[in-house]
Amino acid sequence: MEVKLVLDGDITVVSLSGRIEIEKAQSFKKACLQNFSDRKVVFCMKNLHFVGSSGIQSFFGILNDLNAGSRMNVKIAGLTPDFQRLFSFSECASLEVHESIEGALQSF
Repeated sequence: MEVKLVLDGDITVVSLSGRIEIEKAQSFKKACLQNFSDRKVVFCMKNLHFVGSSGIQSFFGILNDLNAGSRMNVKIAGLTPDFQRLFSFSECASLEVHESIEGALQSF
């Protein structure tokens, strides 16, 4: 998975691309906690791919934990139809999902 960061005022946009590697999920969570605490963050997932639904459920769980258990304010943007379907089955009620980065930015 590749990560690209863009600052938009006081909001960090994290664009994720490539394939989710669930074996690196905990290091991803740790890096997010170290770098984005006390920040507003949009995770853009429009260029992200996954193999197997268990991996993406774990990934959604990490984003949910970051939003619920820290001082980080997390929004998600750009879910593909496959991600939307899996997200609807997840237990990530605290995560706010937007169609676009622009929509997520405006929601803060």
